[in-house]
Amino acid sequence: MSSDNHLRPNPKRRPKVASSVPAKPAAPDARGPGPDARKTVTILFADIVDSSRLSLSLDPEALRNLLSRYFGELSAVVQRHGGIVDNYMGDAIMAVFGMPFVHEDDALRAVRAAVEMRETLAILNHELEAGWGVRLMNRIGINTGEVIAGDQTQGYLSVAGEAVIGAKRLEEAATANEILIGEPTHKLVRDAVVIEPSGPRALKRGATIRALVVLEVLAHAPGVARRFDSPFVGRERQRALLETVFRNAVGDRTCHLVTILADAGVGKSRLVREFTSGLAEDVTVLHGRCLPYGEGITYWPLAEIVRELTRAEGPDSGKQLAAVIEARLTGDEKAGLIAERVTGALGLGGAGPGQGTTEETAWAVRRLFEALARAGPLVVVVDDVHWAESTFLDLVEHVADFSRDFPILLICIARPELFDSRPGWGAGKRNATSIVLERLSDAECRELISNLLGPAPLPPAAESRIASAAEGNALFAEELVAMLVDDALLRQAPDSWVAASDLVELPVPSTINALLAARLEGLPSVERAILTAAAVEGSVFHRSAVSELAGPVLDTFEDGLLALVRRDLIRPEAPLFAGEKAYRFRHVLIRDAAYRSLPKNARADLHERFAAWLELAAADRLREFEEIVGYHFEQAFQYRVALGPRDVRAASLAARACERLEAAGRRALVRSDLPAAISLLERVSRLLPADDTRRIVLLADLSGALIESGRLDDAGRALDEAEHLAATADDQRLAAHVLVQRQFLRIFRGEEGGLEESARAVAAVIPVFERFGDDLGLCRARRLEAWLSFTAARGEAAIAAWEQAAAHARRAGDWHEYYEILTWIASSLWFGPTPAAEGIRRCEAMRVQVGESPESEAAILRQLACLNAIVGRFAIARDLIATSNATYRDLGLTLYVASSEHEAVVELLAGNPAAAETSARAAYRALEEMGERAFRSTMAASLAVVILEQGRDEEAEDFAKLSAQLAASGDLVTQVRWRRVRARVHARRAELRAAEALAREAVTIAEATDFVNDRADALVDLSHVLEAARRGDEAVAAVSGALHLYELKGNVVAAAATQLRLGKLVKM
Repeated sequence: MSSDNHLRPNPKRRPKVASSVPAKPAAPDARGPGPDARKTVTILFADIVDSSRLSLSLDPEALRNLLSRYFGELSAVVQRHGGIVDNYMGDAIMAVFGMPFVHEDDALRAVRAAVEMRETLAILNHELEAGWGVRLMNRIGINTGEVIAGDQTQGYLSVAGEAVIGAKRLEEAATANEILIGEPTHKLVRDAVVIEPSGPRALKRGATIRALVVLEVLAHAPGVARRFDSPFVGRERQRALLETVFRNAVGDRTCHLVTILADAGVGKSRLVREFTSGLAEDVTVLHGRCLPYGEGITYWPLAEIVRELTRAEGPDSGKQLAAVIEARLTGDEKAGLIAERVTGALGLGGAGPGQGTTEETAWAVRRLFEALARAGPLVVVVDDVHWAESTFLDLVEHVADFSRDFPILLICIARPELFDSRPGWGAGKRNATSIVLERLSDAECRELISNLLGPAPLPPAAESRIASAAEGNALFAEELVAMLVDDALLRQAPDSWVAASDLVELPVPSTINALLAARLEGLPSVERAILTAAAVEGSVFHRSAVSELAGPVLDTFEDGLLALVRRDLIRPEAPLFAGEKAYRFRHVLIRDAAYRSLPKNARADLHERFAAWLELAAADRLREFEEIVGYHFEQAFQYRVALGPRDVRAASLAARACERLEAAGRRALVRSDLPAAISLLERVSRLLPADDTRRIVLLADLSGALIESGRLDDAGRALDEAEHLAATADDQRLAAHVLVQRQFLRIFRGEEGGLEESARAVAAVIPVFERFGDDLGLCRARRLEAWLSFTAARGEAAIAAWEQAAAHARRAGDWHEYYEILTWIASSLWFGPTPAAEGIRRCEAMRVQVGESPESEAAILRQLACLNAIVGRFAIARDLIATSNATYRDLGLTLYVASSEHEAVVELLAGNPAAAETSARAAYRALEEMGERAFRSTMAASLAVVILEQGRDEEAEDFAKLSAQLAASGDLVTQVRWRRVRARVHARRAELRAAEALAREAVTIAEATDFVNDRADALVDLSHVLEAARRGDEAVAAVSGALHLYELKGNVVAAAATQLRLGKLVKM
């Protein structure tokens, strides 16, 4: 018997393996993946142990024949399980599971193949030992992960990635006849294998690797078993609940928030579609969706809602859109402002004062929804809310919390990940409902499959198998049925559906991504090219964009689109641009699967090309899409530098991304959308080279937004980096920007010596900014100067600095800054020496100037209220306070209502200290809950004053002591007020020496200021102390000084009371 006979492959000698062997995969064809695709595969390495011994004991030809037999038998095992042998490296085999097509159970196939290889080798060894006295042993390593797969159409296969390296390392760490798998593989096969932990395995050069030893593979077991702790639930109850909530919203004329929660593919969107399709014709239904692009696309759902609302009118510009919205607001006196705020939030307003704060935007959207609901019930559906920006979530909650007397139903569709970013979503609301969808029951899943296939029946066995594979996930069922029809495994006969086989070997999907990857790879190349190009734009894409990106498939492009519509992978959608056609992926997961198949170099190229297309397509609407353009340039840059150096092309991409993202970020700052602004500016900072001096001002601006958001530590880190760059750049102007922002941070942190250091900084930077003609820098420097003056209670100086800052803000085009500065000017008019009549006149004028900003107007109304109160117009003052509070509540800024002292001032002047105490105590508690320190110290002193007026000396003293503990040394107003209270308390206890010392300290501190009312108040309290000491002449002098100051201010109320006191003292 020759050695050739001994080594010829024997098909009868195949071991029994604990698996069902799948059919041999078809050869690659036009439906296979094209050149260079990214995919998740499972890699198997098998190597002979001690192969050098064979070369010493066998003739070279015999050795070649033996290895050919060994490779043939083991390669056949790989192929039977759907794998492909990628390479023979010496005496090692590398096999890939997931090529040319991905299977849902590729990891399990690899493990089953490994076990069969081990059993096959045991059988082969009987022949080898009988004929040659040789026994072979091998070791196997298996790992799963993402790879880049080469072009198989050239006659060879090539994959590369960490998964390959990991599998090789596992094989090297295995002992003879041992199978080791990595943790990624184990996660996919854990319910089908018996394993034993092995602990870290040693590798060459001292490295180790974690591995698991496969002892056995179980017959017919799925890699991942689906388990449920509660029974399946249907959709009828949830739909009935939606209908009940809607009826209640209509009947009670209330706004109700409903959140539909479930994992991807369970049926959230379908439930909502079924509900809305059954609504009456008089119900307006609007839709919006949140994009998965990341931070920064704050109001995209609102944009879709507005476009759907106005689509019939077909507006072409921001002005036209505003006009259409305004027409829907007929009869609303704020119609123009509401329309302007809505279009401004969408980036369609002008560059001037049209943009409002986030609170104003929320207010405008609510008013728009309420106007729509006047004509009939309104249902607003927002999909993919788990991707929403925090600002948009705030908007939704604002509408739910503050809309009254209008039938509005807000439906938010989200995955459970929503609670990762918003743990309290919907909590504590009287008008909020959450509906959690479980998977479909088996019966319901069968019904769904029947509906998908139409009236023709499906054989019960096939229906049972598909339902089992879908495991209650509606999207699984839909996709699985579509795949079976596309692959002709289900064919429609005249009266029924016919299965091409018993479908026993139909793989049970372990993840939805694997299912979709398998479906997409089975498409013809033209359709696949369209989908991958479309995936770059997003879940909604435009025909012209995809035509531009798909390239060589233009001849069959239209046919491919129609085929994808017929396959129900995409559906027609309303376009964003006139004259365009648009489509939507039927599910975002289909888009994600298509996108993941693109190599990174292709992603880089396609993102760049799409961004350029969008710039041209948007034309004069570019501001509306600027964040998205910037995102795509950003993605192109990141993929390019992930694959190579930051070359000229990469630098160009980064520059174009920075231009768009920074513009969008600065618009977010103007409308006070701080979360979006911070996110966008941080991204720009990361895109620029680390040593680029442009990052200096950018980081300074970022720190300002972080300070305003209360993220002081993050602001400090941004400024540290900016200071380092400024020192390196040796640029005085840039260094001055950083220095100003550093002073604001020091003030808000309450750092010792911060006010003095800030004053020196102002003196240093103003000449620098003037030399460079830097209006933005001068605005900020003058703001800092004004803040220092205001803290030092120098009202006239503060007004002068703020007026200069306002002028620079206007020249710099920073309207948000300008409006805020006007509110501080109004505050200085109230506290400072400006006579009441003049203060009222100027505040009324500024009220008109800030009419575009309800928030700023509300702040000015408070100062007007106090100025009217001191001239005795208490009814007007109370009306102004009520209007201000109503505006703040309307904007959702309820904390502003609670934390103000202005109402307490009005009531105290009106002779109602009990009402003043109620307001002051609420303000103090609100500030305490915030953890605020500076304003709380002043409020504690003000609360002590009103408590003292009611004769509760001990409690008043307690708050005065607390104020002293909290107050900064440079906070002169607070330093005066707590001393006044404690002086009066000591005087009432006949502790006259301590009383006089504190009273005179208060007067001395106040004399350094021009806050006239506080100076006069200090003199009045000194007169009470002197009166208690029976020093009448000195008391008269103090009261006379106070009267003079009150008259200078025009404080008619306090002057009258002081005149009476003076008369009594003179008669003593």
